[in-house]
Amino acid sequence: MAKYRSAIIACGTIARCHARAWQAIPEVELAAIADTSPEALAEFGDFFGVPPERRYTDYRVMLDRERPDFVDVCSWHGQHAEMTVAAAARRPKAIICQKPMAMSLAEADRMLVACQREGVKLLVAHQRRHLATWLEVQRQVAEGLIGQPQQIILDSGSLLNVMSHDVNMALFLLGDRPVEWVMGAVERTTDRYERSHPCEDAALGVAQVSGGVTMVIHSSLGTGHRRGHGCRLIGSEGILELGVTRPPDDQLRSDGPMRQPEGSSAKYNDERGTARYLTASSGGWQTIEAPWHDPFVHLAQEALDWVEGRTDDPISSGQKGRATLEVLMALYESARKRQRIPLPLKTLANPLALMVESGALPVEWPGRYEVRARIVRGERMSWDD
Repeated sequence: MAKYRSAIIACGTIARCHARAWQAIPEVELAAIADTSPEALAEFGDFFGVPPERRYTDYRVMLDRERPDFVDVCSWHGQHAEMTVAAAARRPKAIICQKPMAMSLAEADRMLVACQREGVKLLVAHQRRHLATWLEVQRQVAEGLIGQPQQIILDSGSLLNVMSHDVNMALFLLGDRPVEWVMGAVERTTDRYERSHPCEDAALGVAQVSGGVTMVIHSSLGTGHRRGHGCRLIGSEGILELGVTRPPDDQLRSDGPMRQPEGSSAKYNDERGTARYLTASSGGWQTIEAPWHDPFVHLAQEALDWVEGRTDDPISSGQKGRATLEVLMALYESARKRQRIPLPLKTLANPLALMVESGALPVEWPGRYEVRARIVRGERMSWDD
């Protein structure tokens, strides 16, 4: 019989990744789920074997009745803070919140304070920190594989949704050193929204990381550098490149009859990290490999280990999630104030939202559109009430 019970808030694609993780850990039972969509509850509950009486359309009712030990917040970005604070008030042992941690530093701090106040451990699910190969790479970089890190280059998508993974990975690769300052620019020529929040069209940033490392951020720019999750790390004695891959679609684990506007959820569970390095003595490019594991299982196991005292410094702690968010908010703030921004960042509101609301980023081609409309259920095609 399982020692602990878990509950999941919001039953979409990413929640299935969390559910698979808990079902792979014998000490924890996936006990209850919550979603405002009866259709989503039915699909998810039937697939993962959650009884109908433990499926809730109100997540607060679920938390009050079930009193789970672990809570996974798998909702859209703008609901992370509200749901994490509500879950913390019921005092589970730990909460795993999806990335990005929040929409502003003020929200992130509310989450951290609520969990500290109630004695709840908070983790943020930047699951790619838990890729087996990247864990091995981080260890080898710390041991001097390419000498002293000097520059790390990132090239992927929108800052909060996609680039948050890569900034988080870069900080992990550098041993979670503090960031000293950020300077950046934001382009928003269309009235673009993502999950009902204003989103930039593209961004460019530079961050100075402690120890003399420069982080270069290309967000939705298509620079020609290797694109996608990963990085290029330049050291005093070599170069390291990280990426991700996954099995072909026909080899991914099944989602059953789930509605799949974004494709299989298991593509995230089954993702693999890739890595190669080049030094003067390596004799050409050399690959780094490690035995594969599901990164979400590794994340859930870390939460369990933290609860049971086997670790006191989890690699996906809430504080490390906040550090990632601070870099992204500082880039927005640099664009707003047109200057380099020293950290810690004093502005707790979302600077991009401030610019949009004030008219400081006027669009050139009017017409609001939602880039994630395809994943909303029903007629509204919007997250707005």
